[in-house]
Amino acid sequence: MKNCAASLLIVVLLLAILSCGAGSHNTPVGGALSGNWQITLIRHNTTDQWTLSGFLVQSGNNITGSFILNIGCQGVGSVTGTFDGQNLQLTVSSSGQDFNLSAAAAQGGSSNSLSGQFSTLQGGCISFSSSGTWTAIRIPAISGLFHGTFVENSPQSITIDVTGALTQGPNVGASNATLTGTINATGATAFCSYLNNATVTGLISGTSASLNFYGPDGTQIGQIPSPGSTAPALVAPDGSSVTGSFAFGAISNTCSGFSGGQPGATLTFP
Repeated sequence: MKNCAASLLIVVLLLAILSCGAGSHNTPVGGALSGNWQITLIRHNTTDQWTLSGFLVQSGNNITGSFILNIGCQGVGSVTGTFDGQNLQLTVSSSGQDFNLSAAAAQGGSSNSLSGQFSTLQGGCISFSSSGTWTAIRIPAISGLFHGTFVENSPQSITIDVTGALTQGPNVGASNATLTGTINATGATAFCSYLNNATVTGLISGTSASLNFYGPDGTQIGQIPSPGSTAPALVAPDGSSVTGSFAFGAISNTCSGFSGGQPGATLTFP
């Protein structure tokens, strides 16, 4: 009888352990939608497109973040929302106006692309109610080693080959993240080395980026995109490259400046 009782106790314990183990395989929602997103809104009955870009942070089912808006009003809007593993609801608020975005069956957040419906009432960004569809892509961090070229075609044809490394800062739910790193010319002309052991700082939001270059003494020597450009540097959707216009200031009497139009600069990872 004692042996039977002991055997029964072992069976009960095993069933309890197996039951707890089975429960541990449930996959939590976690931070599946956290990251850098580029969103395009397309209004019904028109080809007009609006864009949003920035970072989302997911904690449990809750989502927060900030987006740069190109929707009538220029600026930054706060983001709040929920995602239960299938249904996504986001609200982007700016200038007293809410843009409501929804998506169904969002594939558990495992996909780097999303799509759904949006709507908004008249507010401080646009003076009319609107609705339509939206699509979004998540841009991987562009941290890592890179190689690239800076090409000037006019007034003379010059190409500077470069190598370097960039590190994308942490996602804190801001409208952009920082970029820092180093860059060095590997094939510059003999007397005009515009990039010699330079450091890099910049920002990234969605598929847009900006980079500033500083010489060893801390003086800014150039930037991407060039000053006054209306087009930002473009980050490839898969994070494999950054392209844009560029400009470098004079570094000597014989090196009076170096610039190139879009896309004169190309940085490729890795």
